Amino acid sequence: MEMTTLTLLLLVPLAVWRIYSRLKTLLGRTRSELWRHYSTAVISAGSLGVIAATLLGKWEALGALLAGAAIGALLGRRNVQSTRLENTKEGFFYTPNRRLSLLVLMLFISRLIYRLFEAYLHMHNQLPLDPDFLGQPVTAVLFGLLGGFYLYFSAQLIRWRRSTKPVPRPIDIFDIK
Repeated sequence: MEMTTLTLLLLVPLAVWRIYSRLKTLLGRTRSELWRHYSTAVISAGSLGVIAATLLGKWEALGALLAGAAIGALLGRRNVQSTRLENTKEGFFYTPNRRLSLLVLMLFISRLIYRLFEAYLHMHNQLPLDPDFLGQPVTAVLFGLLGGFYLYFSAQLIRWRRSTKPVPRPIDIFDIK
């Protein structure tokens, strides 16, 4: 093995650990804003639709995408059940189940890192890289998993926000606006 390959193999675990620790801090208590939930739902549904349209004719990959989306929705349902929802004077907040969210995100990111490593090896050996990344069932399952998870989760957060009335804020006589 060459020195660059060894360096890359040593840096990948460091990068994965860094991504994991960053995601762990991002998945804490978060202010619930409807525009974010709507945009997440639209982006997730749009991504799944575009990928499904791309995979028409590749039935194995399309089936994997749909299976991944179904499993992602089930995991999203489990995540909603274990999410702490708060309606306070300061506003709406939610704290998702960190384990499930990290599992889904890290599976997806690990597939992307694998693809980058595969591209590096093909470039190094001067071999052509398979351009049909989404046509691989493993990739399609992970894209479906991520899309289904966040589509279901954001849809349920929207439902929660629309069905819950905000806690009234106390009147502050010194708050002049």
